[in-house]
Amino acid sequence: MVRGLSLVVPAFNEEARLPATLRVASRALQAIAARAEILVVDDGSVDATSAVARAVVSPVPIRVLRQNRNLGKGSAVARGVQAAQYELIAFTDADSPYDLGALEPMARAVETGLAEIAIGARDLPGSEINRGYGRLRRVSGQALSTLTFRLLGLPIRDSQCGLKLFRAEVARELFAMRRVQGFGFDFEILILALVRGYSIKRFPVRLTHDDDSRLQVLRDSARMFFDLLAVRRRLRRGGLSREARPGLGQQLDCPLCAGAGFVERAERRGWRMVECEDCGLWRLRPMPSDIELLALYGDDYFQSPLAQDVGYDGYGSDGELRCETFRRRLLALGRAGTGERMVDVGGGYGFMADAARGHFAERWVVEPSASAAARIAPDHHLAATSWQDARLPASTFDLVSMQDALEHLPEPRRALEQAFESLRPGGRLLLVTPDRASVLARLQGEDWVSLKFPEHVVLFDGAGLAALLRDLGFEVCSVRAARQVVSIGFLAERAGRARPFFERVLPAWLRAMALEVPSGSIEIVAQRPHPT
Repeated sequence: MVRGLSLVVPAFNEEARLPATLRVASRALQAIAARAEILVVDDGSVDATSAVARAVVSPVPIRVLRQNRNLGKGSAVARGVQAAQYELIAFTDADSPYDLGALEPMARAVETGLAEIAIGARDLPGSEINRGYGRLRRVSGQALSTLTFRLLGLPIRDSQCGLKLFRAEVARELFAMRRVQGFGFDFEILILALVRGYSIKRFPVRLTHDDDSRLQVLRDSARMFFDLLAVRRRLRRGGLSREARPGLGQQLDCPLCAGAGFVERAERRGWRMVECEDCGLWRLRPMPSDIELLALYGDDYFQSPLAQDVGYDGYGSDGELRCETFRRRLLALGRAGTGERMVDVGGGYGFMADAARGHFAERWVVEPSASAAARIAPDHHLAATSWQDARLPASTFDLVSMQDALEHLPEPRRALEQAFESLRPGGRLLLVTPDRASVLARLQGEDWVSLKFPEHVVLFDGAGLAALLRDLGFEVCSVRAARQVVSIGFLAERAGRARPFFERVLPAWLRAMALEVPSGSIEIVAQRPHPT
């Protein structure tokens, strides 16, 4: 017997077949592992799948996890892998097409170190197929095997066999990097494993084909083909490389709602951004450490030679344009744009505070970069630290400015709570942050200029951010697309991320011209209400 085994069973509308599967699995696990559990992941079923799973009486504990909507088999298995608690993690299908006795040699091989991953293989001589597949399904399976070899170089003929077992830490690492949501996740996981150097051992299985399979051959084969192309694209761009961020395999919950479920949205430089299935926040998973974040804001952050990846190119040389942007935003606030005290969070060289001269008697700047803080004018109050470590007087400020700052903060809820506490009753929050629902974001897709990792750790849309502010007690005054005064050269640099042609063809005189344009960010004004 192995020490501990978690079995993940993804299920979608499986109320009829699932109880029998769970009883069979329970008997099999008792003979294989000293400690075991079954995790049923209900992938947004509209029938009684969750209820019948909870009703099964079993000597092996059964846990039921439910996804809010149908996301696909790959997402369901990943959710179970996140929640599993034992040293070995396996998964099988809800219709129990395999004799689970095959898990015993697979588990022994992984526990003893003969392999890190064990997979069932229907094409091995020792495998038994008690009922044959239809011709169409058999041909489609052969075609997929050929394509995965030709396009990915995957030397495993039966990548789609639904019986696989992993060392737990390996499973968490691989499924944390998964992007395919549906049936094609198997070949993505296997190519990830091979690229990352993990050993895979194949085992024969005994299979009884169920004619009521949820796989729709033509529809799902087409989807798997497109998944295959997406995985190939990631492979060619280096997105499946050995480079991994610390803690990549850990379960990291959403910093807003503590939800564990996620859908991957983007990957860059070894970092992955995911969308919380519960609240919709986009966040890095895992979050960078405090040390990694502090290292970003060094002497070259505001004069970065790699500004499309991190920092700014010529931040100081654009100072007058930045000041003009801030002046216009202050004027748009009307009477709320004047007062006794204001603070600008992540203030850089202090351009917002410069623009606020004549609007506010006291101007505070919070800036963690020592080189930037050294350039802030002496008539401003300086807190040369991060926002979370700033110790500012409570209920004091007429305006808290968080412009191009929130996306850098790994605990956005706490950051906004701190802003609320800093404002006097009736004081305003001026918040500008990249809008993941903006036209620019949709046009640029995976080349969106705000996908700068790990510099940007959270990304919002207007509706989600406004809802968060209301939840924290703010009154939301306005939500609109932010505008920015920029040079044409700046616009060419942004467009160049997706189309380098634009940067090359503009003459110097045209690059220097300035105009006000939508920035691709949200601008929200919110107020701390007066006590009633």
